[in-house]
Amino acid sequence: MNQEEVFFKKQWFILSHQGKIEQFYDINLKKVIGSGTYGSVVKATLKGTKNQRAVKVIPKSKVKNPDRFKKEIDILRQLDHPNIIKLYETFEDQRNVYLVMEYNNFISIRLCEGGELFDRIMDKGCFSEYEAYEIFLQIMQALNYCHSNSICHRDLKPENFLFLTKADDSPIKVIDFGLSTLFEDPVTSKQTGQKLTMKTKAGTPYYISPEVLKGSYDELCDIWSAGVILYILLSGVPPFYGDSDPEILDAVQKGEYTTDIPELKAVSESAKDLIRHMITQPSMRYKASQVLKHKWMIESNKPTKCYKFILLSLELKLNFAQLKNFNGSNKLKKVALTFIASQLNEQEITDLGKLFKQLDKNGDGVLTIDELREGLTGVTDSQQKDLANIIRSIDTDGNGTINYTEFLAATMEKSLYMKEEKLYQAFKMLDLDGSGKIDKQELQTVLGKSEKVIDEKYWDDMIREADKNGDGEIDYSEFIEMMDKFSLIS
Repeated sequence: MNQEEVFFKKQWFILSHQGKIEQFYDINLKKVIGSGTYGSVVKATLKGTKNQRAVKVIPKSKVKNPDRFKKEIDILRQLDHPNIIKLYETFEDQRNVYLVMEYNNFISIRLCEGGELFDRIMDKGCFSEYEAYEIFLQIMQALNYCHSNSICHRDLKPENFLFLTKADDSPIKVIDFGLSTLFEDPVTSKQTGQKLTMKTKAGTPYYISPEVLKGSYDELCDIWSAGVILYILLSGVPPFYGDSDPEILDAVQKGEYTTDIPELKAVSESAKDLIRHMITQPSMRYKASQVLKHKWMIESNKPTKCYKFILLSLELKLNFAQLKNFNGSNKLKKVALTFIASQLNEQEITDLGKLFKQLDKNGDGVLTIDELREGLTGVTDSQQKDLANIIRSIDTDGNGTINYTEFLAATMEKSLYMKEEKLYQAFKMLDLDGSGKIDKQELQTVLGKSEKVIDEKYWDDMIREADKNGDGEIDYSEFIEMMDKFSLIS
């Protein structure tokens, strides 16, 4: 491994703890604020901070297949997208497993500004074509990201999309990955090119696809469900209905529906065409990437956004100096910045989230070098020469693209990451024994999970870069000084 590079993955920071969650969080397990596929959701506050979290409490008695459940948590660890719920850490005691997640995106409509997409559909009846597009674009960007990473959600429905605020342009989040699964084994698929056929009958009556009911399907079942959601957004009624679940499922199995209804009379033929390419037999059904390229998703004749939003969009520019600042940071600072970025809540990074998706031209949830280069304006010829090295330094997991957390780590303002609360949490993440100092062994425990060969010099260099008094460890004051250094911008 190149000793000049730092290598780690964001999911390494999502720690699993054995023992009582109450040692780390102020939590009332009896005050339920929501529910999911397997358990209830309660509110918690990280001790010593004001950081609020939503904790999904899953009784072990409800986990019938522990290996599969572990795989589902591993899927959540890997997810890294502006429109997908964020997992912070997990706990396990004798009775329950606890998934600590973003707070704002789990709260019911009575306790939070935004609420479920389902609630908003109930309130509005149906959406204008442009309002539906704004919501559906976020749904499809998240779904395309999942499918690009071989993840099938298997339970897409309006209840599993939550708004951050009541604003029309509020970000939404996909939640409840309790039924999700990998539809491709990364090793096997590369060798054979074959996908795994899914057989579990999972989903919700109005949104489930016919092939799921037959027990043999692939990830395109999610496209059917998304098509049903689009139909409902535009019309206010489902394409398949009945007076009971068996009647609804019977209608789904027949697969007969029409876009020639009064509720869709004012809707464009382009939107109806997209629906017909989604709610159709698997051999004819679009993939997620094809949906994003459909005329209705990219056509320019949609209503212009309000003037305020236009001004905001103009302000969302990628800053070369910030990227260079990250590149000039030492290894440990890059680790700390990435951890802090992984812990940020949506309100702190709303604009960066919009900028990320603005740069992500193909909607696959990651940024390529070309997409980043295109997003930079006013870059000189000499800066262009440095750009490839800078982007390579941001790609800390070495996969050749920039994921969401890597982007946030490289672009967030110093005023955000230098907050005492965030610095202390980053230090604690590395100070495993709570001694008040970070040593080489602790770094190896947190960051030494790579399959690449890493020699001792790599760890020695990481300590030495911040160890001012030469005692072979990094105390909190040295950590703060390191984080405050190498700042080309304020």
